[in-house]
Amino acid sequence: MKKFIASLLAVVGISAHADPKPEMVDVNSILYSMPTISGDSIKYVIPTEESFEGAPQFHEDEWAQLEFFPRGRLEEIQQKLTEYKSFEIKSRVASGWKNIYLRNITRSEFKADIGTLESLEGAQILPAPILTTASSALGQVEGGFTVTIGDGALLYGVEYNNRIISLAASVHSDQGNTALTTAFMNLDKTEELILVDWRGQMIITGSSDGKLGMWKP
Repeated sequence: MKKFIASLLAVVGISAHADPKPEMVDVNSILYSMPTISGDSIKYVIPTEESFEGAPQFHEDEWAQLEFFPRGRLEEIQQKLTEYKSFEIKSRVASGWKNIYLRNITRSEFKADIGTLESLEGAQILPAPILTTASSALGQVEGGFTVTIGDGALLYGVEYNNRIISLAASVHSDQGNTALTTAFMNLDKTEELILVDWRGQMIITGSSDGKLGMWKP
């Protein structure tokens, strides 16, 4: 209970410690630590004790860095990835990026629903993700969901009216990579998806014969 209360206080921006004296920083000297982030307008709610327990927590910049789209949007996403690659090259410096590419992508419904994800081998439903900044929590994603698909891998996103409108993945181990590959191949058989690695600048595609393909700009 104490851990939950402490984390809940962080979510609503209350701290038991005084803030340190602010220091002046030249904004022109600040570099971005990653080249791209999602432009999704995410809404947050304060977690309850029940929804907090077991909910994955990660930095807001990690949202949808590895994500799925219906296969019918392949050409659109290829164009977006090509545009992003050019931007990234121009913005790159030795220790970071001078500018960041904000991905504003229209969301559309997937054929899959939460039940589809829950039917994957080893799947387990968890509470919606809690997103954080470097110093505090922002809140729990409204309408969010999480499904673990094996050791070191999970699927997450947002649903609206019981339909998935964004679907992403998080991987933290070699076993997680294997679990995600298996989940993608199984979902692709019926859902016809592509998997986009934005930071890796690649798209993984499936096919009717179960083979995987890769596209890079």
